[in-house]
Amino acid sequence: MSLKIHSVINGRLVSQEYVWLTATESLNLRGYAIVDRTFTSGGQLSNEFRHIFVFPEKMIDRNDLVRLYTTSGQYHKDRKSDGSGYIHNFYWGSAHPVWNNNGGDVASLIKYSVVNAVNVPAVP
Repeated sequence: MSLKIHSVINGRLVSQEYVWLTATESLNLRGYAIVDRTFTSGGQLSNEFRHIFVFPEKMIDRNDLVRLYTTSGQYHKDRKSDGSGYIHNFYWGSAHPVWNNNGGDVASLIKYSVVNAVNVPAVP
């Protein structure tokens, strides 16, 4: 996969949490998502917690880093300290921690594509 989770920094406060990802090749982040316990580490479906962050369309270069903060904020990018690329900072927008601080959480990176979509009518 051209994008991989490097680590998850867990915190007691939502402002202390973030996920680090690394791009192993240039890519568009559209079609990638981070999920908490939607899938177990073995790839089995899980119904527990079901937090999801869907990345927007954004081109990044090989060896760029992505930092996904759990808290709210505005996207920005910073030059890496060694000058070799950028750190792209995204914000989940959660008011509460996603990683529950008790262990056992599984952060999964998924790549998806919409196969079919149907508008759901309003209930009369």
